[in-house]
Amino acid sequence: MGEVSFDSRKIAVQGPPREVLNEEIEIKGKVLTFCAATVGNPHCVILTDQPTSDIARCLGPLIEIDSRFPNRINVQFMKVLDRRNIQIEIWERGAGYTLASGSSSTAAAAVAYKLKFCDQDIQVHMPGGEISIQFNNGFFATMTGPVTKVCDGTMAKEMFNEDL
Repeated sequence: MGEVSFDSRKIAVQGPPREVLNEEIEIKGKVLTFCAATVGNPHCVILTDQPTSDIARCLGPLIEIDSRFPNRINVQFMKVLDRRNIQIEIWERGAGYTLASGSSSTAAAAVAYKLKFCDQDIQVHMPGGEISIQFNNGFFATMTGPVTKVCDGTMAKEMFNEDL
């Protein structure tokens, strides 16, 4: 997956240059603690005791477009289960509620590792399945897990028409 960064300049988080760790965001009257990371795309990891699809669907779209994230942001609601396991629910920018994601898993695991909640080998539990993330040489992440075909499709030739 590559190297994870918490640098506000690389993620595109408003404010002074910093590592975005344990900051607060208020959404719908709730004050939430978040960290931000990038694995080539931006992520906002919300620390919570109870990640649910309802929370992801309710708060995710509001956090995605919050003004502190000028390029919008993917959102993970994360619970640390133990030193080797986390659970996440995902709101993906531009796509909505998502059952599983490699970059979301990597970002959430990196936050758990950075905050010393977890060791360098982390199993990420999502509604769509599980992925293993390992960190080496600091925050260089390797992801392993199953791949499952979910559909077949046909793309119309018109999709590649440059006049559209």
